[in-house]
Amino acid sequence: MTEKTNKITVFLVSEDAKGVDNIIEPGVQEIKIEGIGSFFSADSSVYQPDWVKDFFGDHIGDKFKIRTASSRGLLLVPIENGSAKRFFAVSFGHGRHYLREGVIDDRFGLKVVLNTVERNSLRSIDKTALGSLPKQSREQMSGEGEFANFGVDIEQDLVNSVTGRSKDKRLGNVITGKDALSLSAKVDVSNIKEFLPVLLDRFKSKDYQAEFDWIDQIKDVRNAKMAAKLDGWLLVTLRSTDHSKVWMAPPAVLDWVDVRGFTYSSAKKATIFEDMMLADLLAQFHGHEISLEGIRGKRVFLRSAKSDAVSASWGAYRCLYAEAEIYGTTYVLNSGRWYEIAKGFAAQVLKEFKAFPAATIDLPNYNHANEGEYNLAVPAVLDGSVCLDEQLISHGGGRSKIEFCDIKTGGGELVHVKRYGGSAQLSHLFNQGVVSAELYLQDPEFRAKLNNILPEAHKLADPSTKPNPADHEVVFAIISQSKNALEIPFFSKVSLRNARRRLMAYGYKVSVAKIGHAA
Repeated sequence: MTEKTNKITVFLVSEDAKGVDNIIEPGVQEIKIEGIGSFFSADSSVYQPDWVKDFFGDHIGDKFKIRTASSRGLLLVPIENGSAKRFFAVSFGHGRHYLREGVIDDRFGLKVVLNTVERNSLRSIDKTALGSLPKQSREQMSGEGEFANFGVDIEQDLVNSVTGRSKDKRLGNVITGKDALSLSAKVDVSNIKEFLPVLLDRFKSKDYQAEFDWIDQIKDVRNAKMAAKLDGWLLVTLRSTDHSKVWMAPPAVLDWVDVRGFTYSSAKKATIFEDMMLADLLAQFHGHEISLEGIRGKRVFLRSAKSDAVSASWGAYRCLYAEAEIYGTTYVLNSGRWYEIAKGFAAQVLKEFKAFPAATIDLPNYNHANEGEYNLAVPAVLDGSVCLDEQLISHGGGRSKIEFCDIKTGGGELVHVKRYGGSAQLSHLFNQGVVSAELYLQDPEFRAKLNNILPEAHKLADPSTKPNPADHEVVFAIISQSKNALEIPFFSKVSLRNARRRLMAYGYKVSVAKIGHAA
């Protein structure tokens, strides 16, 4: 075994990719290494970096002979795996770019790391929060910890990469895994054939399921062939008459008071639609055949109610939400990305959503210019209720302003109203309901401030006395133009489920209501 420690990056080639021609991009030079595999590279180019001329102009010239070089290499190693053969690709520099698109096993490195580290020996994670606007972040610790220390929501966060301390010292001390596995170990070309089977065993192991089984609940679809298959399903569905599994929503949190509507052109005289509806998008094809290329080429424009100008725009494909079931597996289209949902997780979330209690209060239909006007009109038809929309309470550090609810009824319902939107919009609604209910129950100072804005009939007798949560029901009321039963994106279903669990743990009742549009 070599005594020198080398830093390497390893990819596992998919079982579907058989033979060098199916794995390596054409035109790359190959050198065969007897008994090992093949090394791929190209002559490096040496050049003056752009900043020398761009920043300094002619002041430096070529006096210092400042040069940089691009170098890359890829070692492709076949490993016997029972009766089959698997290929590993060991990348140097930017050598991974010699691999054809879609030929690697997604999450190979992640699985190896999770099978090789202790649950409390994590150093860093990269994650994408899916419950609201998809947000990527890296969390690092000065020491070691477990997933809970990194603030991971195991039902709404997609873990992309993990760094931790290896239990298997053959892999070195600290290892990082995503699609690739990065490590520093005593390995070189002389023992690479013995080293790679260790990684294959770690990848195939199910050890991670004892501590990290939730990691399989949500996966992003990065395989080009699978993504193409899902887009094919989407296209067939869009061309059909059954659009029950596809809908549209803004992929951002909106201030609906400043929303006049949506257009499919930036022209001033473009037709303005009150809501973002799939039928309106498809009508933009004007009888021509619907295509995904056409949808990707279209944009949705948000018109401001204050200025009538375009205040935001998004690609139409990014505004599509869909839930597909292919070969018994659920896939979700959210903000322009496809995600695979584990069968058990998808079934449980759907089951709980279908069984979610429906609110019993009789909220009027919506025929107003915006949410604010609707909320103001409700007390006139819902006896004993009061509108608290936009009655913000300054509380906590900084400039935190809390809206207790939109409508408070005489029967104790705390109603939060929101126009239908994508995961970001609805997750914001559910979180708002949880935060205000928690403060109401736990913080007498917040209750005192709330009492200052409540009308006499709704005032608390003693704000210092903790209220009984069982006397209240948190109602999430969603305004929807759809004539079908209420349908929300998958990740919003997860957010709603989590909000209900938190509120019920405090003792609140929780329900959901659909506010339809007036005929």
